[in-house]
Amino acid sequence: MSEGNLGKAVERFMEADGDTIIDATQRLVWIKKDTWQMSGKWMAQRQVKEFAEGLNRKRFAGFSNWRLPTAVEAKSLFDKRQKNSDHMGQVIYLSDIFEPGCGFLCWTSDVRHNIQGVRLNYRKGVIIYDDIFRVSRGASRLVRDIEKDTD
Repeated sequence: MSEGNLGKAVERFMEADGDTIIDATQRLVWIKKDTWQMSGKWMAQRQVKEFAEGLNRKRFAGFSNWRLPTAVEAKSLFDKRQKNSDHMGQVIYLSDIFEPGCGFLCWTSDVRHNIQGVRLNYRKGVIIYDDIFRVSRGASRLVRDIEKDTD
């Protein structure tokens, strides 16, 4: 740490605009709402991928590289020191910078055995495996990488 940074704690999350949040630790940009909050629909993993493609065509928030998070990226949001609430009013361990009322299960881009999608449970912090075609309470918090400066 340089002398200029001594004593200055860098906030992990910063609101970028009304729709997105910068994750300084992971060097990612997250959408503030999950897909259920944005669409009003539960989705299977493949439907979430199609939803992301639709946002990319529309250049949501000025970008066209929105995607499902990896399991590691989704798990990085789970933090027992943080509290928020899901669509049922139950506690989830997600920073309150994210919009409350989201789904507590988050589809990731990870797949096991070609048929089982990886989901993260934000109530318990555990990974679960589910059929990629299953819609039940299916949502995801879409993310994109922060581009590197090309100067």
